[in-house]
Amino acid sequence: MVERHADIRQQGGKWPSKADLQKEIKGLFPGLHSQSAQQIVGDFCEAITSAESLRKKGESFEYPHRKTTYRQVIFTNQAARFRDSRMILPCGTAGYLSICIPKGVILPGRLMEVRLDYGEVEIVCEVPNEVRHVGPIIGIDLGVNTVTAATDGDKAIAISGREIKATIQLRNKKLAEIVSKQAKKTKRSRRHKRLQRAKYRVLTHARNKVRDLCHKATRKVADAFPNAKAYVGEPFNDACQKMGRKQAQTVSSACNRKIVSLLNYKLAACIEVEEAYSSQTCPVCGERSKHRRTYRCPKCGYEAPRDVVGCTNIRTIGIEGSMRPGCCVPNAIQFVHPSKYPGPSPGSPGDTGQVARKQFREATGL
Repeated sequence: MVERHADIRQQGGKWPSKADLQKEIKGLFPGLHSQSAQQIVGDFCEAITSAESLRKKGESFEYPHRKTTYRQVIFTNQAARFRDSRMILPCGTAGYLSICIPKGVILPGRLMEVRLDYGEVEIVCEVPNEVRHVGPIIGIDLGVNTVTAATDGDKAIAISGREIKATIQLRNKKLAEIVSKQAKKTKRSRRHKRLQRAKYRVLTHARNKVRDLCHKATRKVADAFPNAKAYVGEPFNDACQKMGRKQAQTVSSACNRKIVSLLNYKLAACIEVEEAYSSQTCPVCGERSKHRRTYRCPKCGYEAPRDVVGCTNIRTIGIEGSMRPGCCVPNAIQFVHPSKYPGPSPGSPGDTGQVARKQFREATGL
């Protein structure tokens, strides 16, 4: 259907109305609810409108013409029903689909829509705004070696991002090896498909590990400054244009946007501000100079990690609108690593396995 209407439009014809498209979809897919068909038609018409607007601006953009193998089905609140720990989704002439919800699960608000995806179900609810207690005001500087540095003017916390950096570099190295091997194979051959599966495994493993480390890093910030209002430097990759090839790849692969989205719901608020020259300006005297990992002011002698200087100035920018000399600097700096193990590391004296073995030896007299 999409290909036929796209060809008609390319030849100078007009798109059919929404009612005609909905009637055509119901004829092609009788097992689809009318509200779901209406959502699909709405998305299709929205894509057409955006394509026409881009073409009027002179940009080359094609109309929807590809036939997708699978599409997300949306059920509105007029169709979906939640009854007795079960989600009932009507499917037109095919009957209905009943999905069991775990016992004890209560919807947090009014049911708005249900999205049936491949292997998962997304439930969208309308949740009333809650008045949250706002704690301290902090500034957050995002980076690569130090993935997050945060301060409230009194203390600062710097979280290492070297494990995330190493994971991304290893992923890029493995992908380069797989792609070079794939280039020598015949496309869609058995060995080509085997290498394609290996590439997906590498991407999935790296994505899961980076997501886990980002969650742990942002959780440490939320625990150190509960319910804080945060000002974070706006992520940008313009600095990559003046770097070498390896450094530019590292900076461009940083997951700054993902960390901002995680902090946005773990803290009371997360506001992006301009961070230009925040890591090069002394928060004590206002002197601007370039440094490596440690900032040493040549004028007043103030010394601190460069990321801590950046988050201190970002906090001042968020509160007062611009950087100024003589602002509050942190007295204590804590360096944290987003470890895989939340408790004692394996093999340490506090390891539970070692303690259990010691108790067993004492009880048996061995």
